[in-house]
Amino acid sequence: MITLVKNGLKKKVATGYSWKSLFFGCLYPFFRGDQKGGIRHFIYASVTFGISIFFVPFFYNKRYLKQLIEEGYEPLGEKDTQYLIRKIDYLT
Repeated sequence: MITLVKNGLKKKVATGYSWKSLFFGCLYPFFRGDQKGGIRHFIYASVTFGISIFFVPFFYNKRYLKQLIEEGYEPLGEKDTQYLIRKIDYLT
């Protein structure tokens, strides 16, 4: 888990495999406030007749994290920044 901040608003974001995405499917992004991700999950599941639910959790958290960074969120501390640089390729 890392913490991102934008205009005083803090969001804790998990990294790695998304177990919640596996269990709740396309509803999980909507619970997080990620409408774009929820629609994307729904389309994937519709096209693949639900098989995508087993593959999407491998990359959902990373995609959501990159989306937040593109929206202007920044790591809260040096520890989170170093983690992003090391594990997620934050600067690329």
